[in-house]
This record gives sequence, structure tokens and C-alpha cells, in this order.
Amino acid sequence: MQIKVNNIVKIYDKDLPSKFNAIDGVSAQINQGEFISIIGQTGSGKTTFIEHMNGLIFPDAGEIEFVFTDVDKKTNQDFQRKIVISKKRFFKRKVKGLKSIRKRVGVVFQFAEYQLFEQTIEKDIIFGAISMGIPKKQAIEDAKEIIELVGLDQSFLQRSPFDLSGGQKRRVAIAGILAMKPDVIFFDEPTAGLDPAGIEETLKIFDKLNKSGKTIVIATHDLDNALTWTKRTIVFQNGKIIKDGDTYEILSDNEFLKNNRMQPTKLLSFASELERRGMKIGRVTNIDELAEKINKNMEE
Repeated sequence: MQIKVNNIVKIYDKDLPSKFNAIDGVSAQINQGEFISIIGQTGSGKTTFIEHMNGLIFPDAGEIEFVFTDVDKKTNQDFQRKIVISKKRFFKRKVKGLKSIRKRVGVVFQFAEYQLFEQTIEKDIIFGAISMGIPKKQAIEDAKEIIELVGLDQSFLQRSPFDLSGGQKRRVAIAGILAMKPDVIFFDEPTAGLDPAGIEETLKIFDKLNKSGKTIVIATHDLDNALTWTKRTIVFQNGKIIKDGDTYEILSDNEFLKNNRMQPTKLLSFASELERRGMKIGRVTNIDELAEKINKNMEE
């Protein structure tokens, strides 16, 4: 799936003195298979942007175009389908195609485990899939594979989700989105509240999903995780995109980050200090690459 965002605007408190543009003329394109981080200060527009991506809210101006492969029910042949979300199209007539978008674009919000409500993990995982038209028998079979994909074994399926740790609940919530078989998944602060081990496990799941072909987009305040795992970064400020490009190129620009009230990454700050002291470090995006560069310098 390809998502084209064309100059969207979202206005809150329209008739009040507190009126403001939560999203202000944003354009971007998200292509199938990308691994993207969205960064920016609290209130910069990250969450509001994500809420537009599967029709939870609609723009007050501009439009969002979704292009994907669908199957013709009459001929059983694949064809390219395009659905456009805009205020004009979705506020003045019946919402058409929205279910197709929500099936293909999943959104996992911060502390998604609070959305768990069923008696068993299996029922929680299959709930969304069944609501999207997947037969119950198929959804149950899929749940066996999906629970292992998120790092839990099948014995968890008949357990209560409320007996799990916070990190395990988060994985079950992710499994519920995966059960709907989306092409694209947006995560809003997916590692919030997790311990270091939980963070590492969660990000490894995202990396595995991305390598399987899914588009992964994470909104995060942790720039070190963005550096290590994502290839492209979109920077929001005051409802606008102020930079969009290669993650390393953006996050290695400490002056840009500081000017926009973001803390430079610990990894690149340390690498910069080593270079100041005479080591040749160059481009590194994770601790293993940095250790390799340090060892190479020690050998020379």
C-alpha cells in the first residue's frame, strides 16, 4: 500500500479563542515496506497525524490517498484500488471504502494494552479480525501463528490477558492488529512504560514485521531507538513537517535537534566525543557498530 498525504489541515476549537491548527498543511508519502520514525515535541502533531491514517478522524482541508491491490469479487482478479479521504468526500455522503482502509492500515496507540477486554487472549486477538470479515475459524487458526510472531507461545491463547505483565499485554494488543492482516501499522509511543528488555523485544518484533514486508511507522520520543531501527525520519513541529529524510542524516545534526528542543541521541553524542578526541568513527546507528569502530581504532 502507498499512502499519499496532500496538504492536510486539522483545526481544533474552531469557534473558540483557543482555535489552533493541530495539523497545518502537511504533505508526505509513505511507501510499502518502509520503516519510519515520527519525532517531535509533545503537541507537535504526531498523534493527530496518525489518527488520520486509518480514518479515525478526517482532515478539515486537503486529502489522503490510499493506493493498494484489491481483489475483484466477481472475477477473483487483482486490481489497483484508490480510496481518498477528505472532508468533502466523507462528511457529505456515506463513508465508502473506510472499512477497506482500516483493514489494511492498523493503528496501535500508547498503552494499547488498556484496550484489552476479552476473557481470553485468543478472543482478544480474533475480535478485530472477525469484525473485518475474516471467518472465525480462520481467525482462530491465524491467532496460533500470530501469538508466536509476537514472542509468546500458543499456551497463552487460553489465558486471561489481565494475568500478563505490561510488556506481554502490549504484545497481545499488537497481535490483535496483526490478526487483521494490515499492510501498514502505525505505532504511537509503542515503548512507553516498558523496561529496557521489553523495549528491545518490542522493537525486534517491529523489525521482524518490517523485514516480512509490512510498513512500520513509529511515533517516538526515544531518538536512540529511532536511530537504531528506522531508515527514514519525519520531524513534526507546530503541526508541520519541518524535515523528512534519512534517519541518520537527521539525527546526526545535533544543532538542528537542539534548535527544535530535542535531545541529541546518546549514541551519536558519545561517538562525537570520541571523534573530538581523535578516533575515526564515522556513520554508526547502533551500539554494535560503535563498538566495532572503537575496536578498529584500538588495533591501529
